[in-house]
Amino acid sequence: MTQETTRSVKLSAIPSHVKMIMESIKSFANDGLYSVDELERIITIAIEDGEIDADERRVLATVLNKAKDIPFDEEVKPYITSLRKLYL
Repeated sequence: MTQETTRSVKLSAIPSHVKMIMESIKSFANDGLYSVDELERIITIAIEDGEIDADERRVLATVLNKAKDIPFDEEVKPYITSLRKLYL
């Protein structure tokens, strides 16, 4: 196995809720805010397998709670509301 193959196998073995957390940290650390694109990347990780499990819901709820408590542009607020209605 090459180093690149080993690395991709290890990344694919990471549970999706952990990938969501990692993406959330990366997004939030960038500027202390979440954009629609960043939230979309997080939810995309959750729905990649066709369903959202309890761990993914828990992480999504935490991210959305954090997102609503920080300043955001007007585009983000309705997106947060939509994600809550659809997935929580």
